[in-house]
Amino acid sequence: MDRPEIDCPDCDGYGVRMEPFKLDDASDCPSCNGEGRRPMTDDELADAAEAQHEAMCEGEPPMSMDEMHQRAHREKMESRA
Repeated sequence: MDRPEIDCPDCDGYGVRMEPFKLDDASDCPSCNGEGRRPMTDDELADAAEAQHEAMCEGEPPMSMDEMHQRAHREKMESRA
């Protein structure tokens, strides 16, 4: 299974790390080998799955446009009564 890739957090997706106060010394980021993107680690995958599950469990289930229109019409009629 191919792992999803993310922008490298160590170099902010640039592929180059500059040491503080050494602006002329730019070297390839060791975390992403200078590519700017790298596969997610096991911990990052677990965190992403947990965040996705929490987002799925929160809030209301998705509604069709027809259901939204019916609900809006019903609420409008109730507010007039």
